[in-house]
Amino acid sequence: MLSDEQKKDCVDNIDTYSFDEIEAKLSVICVRNKVNFNLDEDDKEEDAPLTFNLDETNTDSAVPAWVKAVLETSKNLK
Repeated sequence: MLSDEQKKDCVDNIDTYSFDEIEAKLSVICVRNKVNFNLDEDDKEEDAPLTFNLDETNTDSAVPAWVKAVLETSKNLK
């Protein structure tokens, strides 16, 4: 996740830094570079938002029943 250049200071001073110091330095580098810890390739694509067309002429079967009921009720109120 980090390049060799980013880890160089910690590698060069591995005998002088404590574990906590190395962890802190590497953590700061990760945060500064906004490292993505997600290793799943499938999660990179975001789901498209779900939208509905409320056009009264739309008779698509994918329109939920509650939307059809609202459209029908609105016709009766006119």
